Amino acid sequence: MNPKQLDQELDGLRGDKAEEVPELVRSRMNSVYQELKGSGEKVTPGRRRRSWWQRLLITAACAAVAVLLTIGLGFISPAMAETLKQLPFMKSVFQLAGDSGLKQASITGVTSGVQQSVTHGDLTLSISELMYDGSRLSLVLTKKESDGGNPSFYEWWNTRDMQLGPANNIDFYINGELANTAWGMAPGGTASPESVIVTALESPNLHVPEAFNFKMVVFIPDIGQTFSFELPVKKKTLESIVLRPEAAKTFDHINLHIKRLEISQTTIRLITEVKGAPGQDIKALQEAIPDKYKIYGSLNLLFDLQNDQGQTATMIGGNGNGQGNALSSSSSYEPFAAMPKSVVIKPYIWTQDSSKLYIPELEMTIPVQ
Repeated sequence: MNPKQLDQELDGLRGDKAEEVPELVRSRMNSVYQELKGSGEKVTPGRRRRSWWQRLLITAACAAVAVLLTIGLGFISPAMAETLKQLPFMKSVFQLAGDSGLKQASITGVTSGVQQSVTHGDLTLSISELMYDGSRLSLVLTKKESDGGNPSFYEWWNTRDMQLGPANNIDFYINGELANTAWGMAPGGTASPESVIVTALESPNLHVPEAFNFKMVVFIPDIGQTFSFELPVKKKTLESIVLRPEAAKTFDHINLHIKRLEISQTTIRLITEVKGAPGQDIKALQEAIPDKYKIYGSLNLLFDLQNDQGQTATMIGGNGNGQGNALSSSSSYEPFAAMPKSVVIKPYIWTQDSSKLYIPELEMTIPVQ
């Protein structure tokens, strides 16, 4: 945004919203599996170049104005919001440390700006960014300790888990009901160590509406306090498609069903089911499957997704559960660069030597377009 455009934005904010100034205003993945993989200045001819200290003063002044506007106004235009993101201290954590889908969501404006903080004693937790695209909900959770503390939220959380046992916890509620969902936590990286990205609502049998009241409760046991956040959430997505192919193949007593494939510019999500024979319970189903597909006695089935160009999507998380006579799983991936014409689902397992053993007899191709 050039100076003239910035002036126009500021004038509009002053004129339209002058009387609407408000008061200043949960890594652990409980999953069956998870894969994790981190300006030259143009000088216009005929224009006098300012000295470095003049530019510094001007930059500082503009930054101060931007902060005051952000704090003081309940609304800023999309153009101004994108301008503020370019300032170092206003940079989106999704853009700094998120996967390609979260980066795309932030750039294209399908994230929601949230400003909620809860303080107990010397510890403050806050939520800033949030994305819900129907396939997953991700948010930025930030920690601040009055005495400084460990600057890395991710290390701080995991250290406490190792010292106290798996006691730190996060619960999620949808319209007041506790959601039976696994969740994951990713570090904010070197650029934002005080933040983590929390992702949830990916579980295979969880039904989430497009709009709902969302509540997140973070429990830190050694201080005996919960940090509760509550806000309305609405699905926002770019180009997306949901497929329910009901495709199925059977091999080595693995009766695999593809239940759902969600593809958008922010997330790819695959929901599968391994069903037992009629009257066969989960225990009998597991016992019938050869041991080479299992880890600690349980089926360890994962999936690669390839588009029609042979490109493989990067897996970012997954979880599963067993109910009735079926083992259900949900796997999430970074988006493809463009909407594919078809997706090849390639089941595999991790062997003891940490290599992939594909099961081509269970491979399936799902048409998209």
